[in-house]
Amino acid sequence: MNGIFIIMASIVSLAVAQQSPVLIIPGTGGNRLEARLDKSEVPHFYCSKKADWYDLWLDVKQLLPGAIDCWCENIKLLYDAETSTFSNNKGVETRVPCYGDVCGIEYLDPSLKIGDSAYFHDIIQAFADKGYVRGENIVSAPYDFRYSAHSNKDDYVNATMTLAEDLYEKTGQKVLWVSHSMGGLWSHYILSKADQAWKDKYIEAWVPVAPAYGGTANEMKLFASGNNEGIPGVSGKTVREEQRSYESNFWLLPSLYLWDENEVLVTTPSRSYTSKDFADFFVDIGFPDGKQIYEAMKNEVYGLEDPGLPTFVRYGVGQETPASYEYTKAGDWDNGLKQTNEDGDGTVNRRSLEAGLAMKWENADHKAFDGEDHTSVLKNKDLIAELLELANA
Repeated sequence: MNGIFIIMASIVSLAVAQQSPVLIIPGTGGNRLEARLDKSEVPHFYCSKKADWYDLWLDVKQLLPGAIDCWCENIKLLYDAETSTFSNNKGVETRVPCYGDVCGIEYLDPSLKIGDSAYFHDIIQAFADKGYVRGENIVSAPYDFRYSAHSNKDDYVNATMTLAEDLYEKTGQKVLWVSHSMGGLWSHYILSKADQAWKDKYIEAWVPVAPAYGGTANEMKLFASGNNEGIPGVSGKTVREEQRSYESNFWLLPSLYLWDENEVLVTTPSRSYTSKDFADFFVDIGFPDGKQIYEAMKNEVYGLEDPGLPTFVRYGVGQETPASYEYTKAGDWDNGLKQTNEDGDGTVNRRSLEAGLAMKWENADHKAFDGEDHTSVLKNKDLIAELLELANA
């Protein structure tokens, strides 16, 4: 009888050992960001000048009308045109918590465990139900989402590759690499540039969910008018300066590979702008630094090379997604806006989600989930079941 238990224990042990560890790369705004303040000036008397470490992102109370002015001032970046570098605003120190764990991506606002705040919870819990341990064999690589691969803040590329190596060494199994949204750009940047021998040794497969490979057309509105993301009582103009300050938003501009150079993205009474007119666009919206930032980045981080490993692209479709914008009043970027839509997940255009098809990636499988949007797809039961199967969980 004891022999049977020994054999069963060995089988169970082997099954657990064969499970792939999981590494998750979140999207923009998809992980917590902490700040510490020591400021000499603030935009309003009620904004704090000093504060010990607190959640700068996400704490929904900071996004309420009035309070959001303090938040914008604290989270925006400063750009130095002479050195072409970005830094925190004066008197603000930031850090990314929970690297190598999942506590920074499971719930974005730890006090709000519902809706979009429960970002990766469904996926993480599904793996936990199969015996995975948070921070052990299911981990994440959160980052300061205000920056792009051009800055590679905190040596994020090498740190994430090392995290994957550590998972492999700890478990003896190749890593299932999962990403969402802009995490797909970071993942593609890392994996397409990694040595093939490294990928063959450490990575089982990559599952980009709702990847913004080729950017999105709605970045044009973000830069021109600001995007209030549907926050009640907050205008696009309130958040425009903060959104323009993110280096990563330049990374999310429509790709030259996917948008034809004659395809109009923005039109005004005086002229139209296509993907070849980004430099002029930034000057005309009154943001000349944008031209310099874009020119510095465009030759480094916009490639769509074959990532060179098994890739399972999963995304929502059937959602009205911004395709182009018309501003009906000359010189007015805050009023008279008309929007034209196309298919996508409500945030990312379908052509961007399916860039692997357009670029003829050899080992990529694409599947669309009709009716799912950019974030709801993360809670899709069929997608979660696929992830578990790919990890042999």
